[in-house]
Amino acid sequence: MNNNSGYTVIDVTDPSSPAYCFWGRDGGYGFPPGYPIDPEGYACRYYAFTEQVTQFQDLRQNVQDAILELQGERFISSKQTLDNAWENWSPTLDEMEEEAPFGDINEFNEALRAVIKAKSTENAQEMADTLSSMAGAVEGLRRTLHRERLPKCCDPVIIKGLLIAQDLSNSDELDLSWMQLSPAQVLKVVRAVLQDDSFKISSLNISGNSEIAVGTLSEIFKLREASKLKRLYLFGCAKVEDVRRVDIARRIGMDGGAEAFNSYFPADLSEFRPWKAKPRFGKPRPRV
Repeated sequence: MNNNSGYTVIDVTDPSSPAYCFWGRDGGYGFPPGYPIDPEGYACRYYAFTEQVTQFQDLRQNVQDAILELQGERFISSKQTLDNAWENWSPTLDEMEEEAPFGDINEFNEALRAVIKAKSTENAQEMADTLSSMAGAVEGLRRTLHRERLPKCCDPVIIKGLLIAQDLSNSDELDLSWMQLSPAQVLKVVRAVLQDDSFKISSLNISGNSEIAVGTLSEIFKLREASKLKRLYLFGCAKVEDVRRVDIARRIGMDGGAEAFNSYFPADLSEFRPWKAKPRFGKPRPRV
């Protein structure tokens, strides 16, 4: 359903258990374009009279009640689900097999497996030094990171490969979403990209990383160059799902005016109504 500020999306793939989200496809009202928005995030943006975000407790009572009524419903937290269903669909890894340069990817994979077998950072650095901007090498690394986490010895290859990917993308967003990176690897890649003056990065997307916690984010925003970041996407990051987005920004030291977006699932619904001994509604919504 299209309204004046975006879309209400309902997933009826399983008719007996539908799921929903709000979607600010075009970035109006400050919504993150292309990402699912939860009820609280939608209302706190929509009812704001300035660029600032309204707080939950300041919303009208009927709006608060409507948000809480939805807490037991299935929520679409994956951007990929929206991409696959809408016209900004992007192919899956399996579907890309038909178009990818097999030779380059296979050559990359063989070299990477040799590095892993040798457990040698030195070998990884030699491999990194030979990586080029050929699509096969970048795509081979991307596919690998979506499938598995690489050991620490592979860090030089990861950093160099993602630097090349960033250069090819020509984007102001560093997209590390749904990659199996350790917190230390995320920090290394972010530092390398932000310190490269050829990139103008204003947005960081690390959605889908199950290991990212507030401590890792704090380390990122201790970097001098992190002041460039104005938006941080954390959808599907389990360790920060119970932290309000405004609290994330404050706790990790983001600059004023910068914003963090996450899938917010309160551990205790009574926090919405502190004057109530028990929450009126059911368990926090399941994720899709």
